[in-house]
Amino acid sequence: MVSSDCTSFGGAITPIRLTLTHSRSYIEQLKHHLPVFSEISSSSEQIAGSEDLLTEIFLRLPPKSLLCFQCVSKHWLSLISNTHFRRLHTRRNATSSASTVGVFLCRHPNYDFLALNEERISEMGRIYGRLSDSRGSKVVCNINSCNGLICVGFKSDDAKTDFYIYNLTTGHHRFIPVPESMVVKSMNLAFDPKISDDYYVVCVWFSVSENRLRFSVYSSGSGIWRHSNGHCNKVDLCSYGGVFWKGAVHWFSQTSPFLCLQVDTCVFKSMPSTNIPEGQWYRNIEYFGESGGHLHLIEIHKPQDIEFDVLELKSDYSCWFVKYRVNLEFLTNLYPIMVNQEVYPPEDYNFPYAFSTLCFLTDEENRARVLISLPGKIVVFDMHNGMVKELADIQPDSFRNFIGGARYDCFDAYKYVETLAFV
Repeated sequence: MVSSDCTSFGGAITPIRLTLTHSRSYIEQLKHHLPVFSEISSSSEQIAGSEDLLTEIFLRLPPKSLLCFQCVSKHWLSLISNTHFRRLHTRRNATSSASTVGVFLCRHPNYDFLALNEERISEMGRIYGRLSDSRGSKVVCNINSCNGLICVGFKSDDAKTDFYIYNLTTGHHRFIPVPESMVVKSMNLAFDPKISDDYYVVCVWFSVSENRLRFSVYSSGSGIWRHSNGHCNKVDLCSYGGVFWKGAVHWFSQTSPFLCLQVDTCVFKSMPSTNIPEGQWYRNIEYFGESGGHLHLIEIHKPQDIEFDVLELKSDYSCWFVKYRVNLEFLTNLYPIMVNQEVYPPEDYNFPYAFSTLCFLTDEENRARVLISLPGKIVVFDMHNGMVKELADIQPDSFRNFIGGARYDCFDAYKYVETLAFV
């Protein structure tokens, strides 16, 4: 038996007797389990003392956890910050479905961050905090992301724009020098950590002297711009919607053939376009992006279509084919506001349904999810189990601007991936 006295608060001293009693049976049980505790302690010491075992464990952890674990000890800091480890972690986790943690929703002047594992939009204040050393009083005017890196353009009062590449996970950034002769239309990132530590910045710019679009590629490895011999006269080229896939950046057009630029050679190569529906003069492309190692495209052929196909480009670039069929009619029962007659009378608005596909995601098991923006809501539809989950509420600026002000489209959305990649 062990006894002890202690003092209470408030100035009065009151003896409190604490009694701990150990029975013989309890001590026998403790002795019985001591070898197990000893084995656990011994195993922990072996793991802590083995860099190979620690490395294997750390390679399976997400980047944000690793950045926190750097503070545990000098040994862990040295191991996690090691250049070889960071490269190995980046390459091993490059294709993980769990790596996509959220989506940037970028519509000037609002820049929000939508976390896929939360039920509300988190303010991008923390993102701006990362950018404050470069941003100052400048305005964000250009955003593009690829496999964890993000390209951000900052426009100053004199209309000059500075471009930086950021890794928002680590907080590191790099300035990208742009020749003054290049009137930038868009910057597109190309980064494949499975292939190389280097990344490319593909610039679509307007040549005033030639009155046409030109294409140039900046390499982070060499720090040099290379200019393509090819050019483009397509006024409707969606240059801001460039998508990196299989070593090339791809662009779609609503009326003209699609474009594809191989970034390492700075040479155009052919790719198939989708057919323009009979009786129409343009394609109504709702989504264009990469997921799960594939290039996907969604077209809404008629304004009243609430059933659509998700097309996938064959890896040999031979053709587009139907990968998934989606019918969102059931959503109109859950969210009647997406039926436009609830907001505008039919004679004032020709589109019966108000929705847009923000992002299309697939994982290693080929399970697909669609992020859908409705008036006032963002939801995720799991095509594997048919479940719908609300992710965010979006408030419109005014009732009259409800459709436009409380809904995003895919060209406002950029995937955010956690990575330890260098910039």
